[in-house]
Amino acid sequence: MRSERIVPGTTPQDMLKSRAWMGAFLSSAEQLPISFLYDGERIAGIPSSWIPVREERRIDANIVETVYEGSDVQTGLRMRVEILRYSDYPVVEWTAWLTNQGNTSTPIISDLRALDGAFEGRSPVLHHCNGDFASENGYMPQETSLHPGNTLTLAPTGGRACDGAFPYFRIAFEGCGMTIAIGWPGQWTASFSGGANDVSIQAGQEQTHLQLQPGERIRTPRMTILSWTGDQARAVNLWRRWYLAHVLPRPDGRPLQPLLTAAATDDGEEFTAASEENQIRYMDAFKQRGFDYDVWWIDAGWYPCYNGEGQRRWMLTGTWEPDAERFPRGFRPVSENATRNGASLLIWFEPERVSPNSWLFDAHPEWLWPSSGTGEGFAQWSSLLNLGNPECRQWLTDHYCTLIRDNGIKIYRQDFNFAPLQYWRDNEAENRQGMNENLHVQGYLQFWDDLLTRNPGLWIDSCASGGRRNDLETMRRAVPLHYSDHGYGNHPVKLAFHHTLYAWIPYFKESTTSWDLNGPDDSTRFDRQLDSFSFHCAMAPMLFLTLDIRRDDYDFALGRQMTAIWRRASTLQLNGDYYPLTPFSSSAERWVARQFDSPETGEGLIQGIRLAACAEGRLTVYPKALDPDSSYILANPETGESRQIPGRTLLSDGFTFELPRRSGAIWFYNR
Repeated sequence: MRSERIVPGTTPQDMLKSRAWMGAFLSSAEQLPISFLYDGERIAGIPSSWIPVREERRIDANIVETVYEGSDVQTGLRMRVEILRYSDYPVVEWTAWLTNQGNTSTPIISDLRALDGAFEGRSPVLHHCNGDFASENGYMPQETSLHPGNTLTLAPTGGRACDGAFPYFRIAFEGCGMTIAIGWPGQWTASFSGGANDVSIQAGQEQTHLQLQPGERIRTPRMTILSWTGDQARAVNLWRRWYLAHVLPRPDGRPLQPLLTAAATDDGEEFTAASEENQIRYMDAFKQRGFDYDVWWIDAGWYPCYNGEGQRRWMLTGTWEPDAERFPRGFRPVSENATRNGASLLIWFEPERVSPNSWLFDAHPEWLWPSSGTGEGFAQWSSLLNLGNPECRQWLTDHYCTLIRDNGIKIYRQDFNFAPLQYWRDNEAENRQGMNENLHVQGYLQFWDDLLTRNPGLWIDSCASGGRRNDLETMRRAVPLHYSDHGYGNHPVKLAFHHTLYAWIPYFKESTTSWDLNGPDDSTRFDRQLDSFSFHCAMAPMLFLTLDIRRDDYDFALGRQMTAIWRRASTLQLNGDYYPLTPFSSSAERWVARQFDSPETGEGLIQGIRLAACAEGRLTVYPKALDPDSSYILANPETGESRQIPGRTLLSDGFTFELPRRSGAIWFYNR
């Protein structure tokens, strides 16, 4: 049985597999797995005629950067490929840059692929996902067998990286595999083709057919490949460990920890009724009820946003100042009160979408891609702010940094509520296809980098109509607190979303909202009851307390008890290895069970949730990663029960939950 123990961290076999797959590709400039057509001729790697040079430097104790550069002497096109190799994980990453260093326009660059290569392996199966698109069918894991001749091509919808597709993949071969991430917060594409004993992969920006003007520069997506040996569980947890070590943002140099969040406002659309007075009053009310929140959240509608009928509408964006009627002194009194209560202030922004009659719309029309009057939702009348325009980006950066500094904002929340792809493509000439998107992506990432550099300690929440722009380049700078616009209070659906999120993006927010208390035909009203079940379904690294703090008929003692349980559980959920013990499902007729385990400390938890329509009163699950020769003490903090069970028994006989409908239980264990 010892031989079946799961090895959670990097092994020598993982590193050997990484070198076997990636070593040849990255050993010379000519072998780099990057390709494009240049004036109709295929370029693969950096040709020897471009006289490539190689430089290497150590970034830190675990990362070495290798840079290849070469130039076409006839046209002045220079190619630079930046490669990161990790010594603590079997991970390699790279990005390519193309710059016109000549005095005239380059020939046409087309079909630029950040990854173009084949990888050996038998019986390949591609594990992929459909991302977020405000549907109960989102975040659905999918599998495609890549038989010889079978090709699958994937791309998001509308220019946001996770809209209808997910730029994270696992290819499982026999006994090993690779995890692939496409770091591109725009319109990427990826094709996977099965061969006799390999898989060919092409990935990059979906559309490039352009000339570079003198001095212009474009880039490819950042490609990330993690190699692994073993099974899917090892693949998931090796990725989680690497992500926590090297991707999760570290404000003030420290990794994000689980956080409790609260918010409140008077009646009105979103936060259009928020004011200095009521925000301070509600902050204090949460503290008086015994909730020691870490974040105070103010969402959309805090800025001047009157429509022509004198109504405040949150979607009318483009005038980025606190509404002087409601916040005459800005947010400074609110942020100072948050600090007194031990919390950080989070403020929502949406800079890229500009409404008619706003300050940006009137003052700088030259910075906007105008609406065509077609499309869906906000796209029918909103303009897109052109972050590829350096003057525009610099103004936005300076203005937002002033807002952040002057108002004591600690968490910057950026939303993006419409699809940008047609704005980019409708404003491009035949010889510039893909240029607007590429420059916008560069500007967006530079904007965030500058915000973080100029505001030490700031961190970012990435939102785009939910979770539609959470590629790995974005996740290096942010966390996706609001991972979907669908199903906040629909417990079966959001637990299904968790199934996928915990495997890929370990840090996200969940709320205690319950819709099922309103009856099956009313899923639109936020029911803010306090019950243990809503907490069980909201266990995540960030917990959002959706309480109407104006009411006094809650069981606040229960809320405090469940918050304390969440604090203990969330640390394990973030930092432990993840094992889903039931399959992905959004049905209310099922159980949901999951385990988080810390093999280094011997601690963990097993959680079981019986959903409201589930007929079976018992569920037996089989925990993973336990030591058969050790004994485990399991404790249920809600009931006070405690059990001591041999690891061998838990592995062979399983652990049984017995619960009434619409209830959950967490059993913490220690070895």
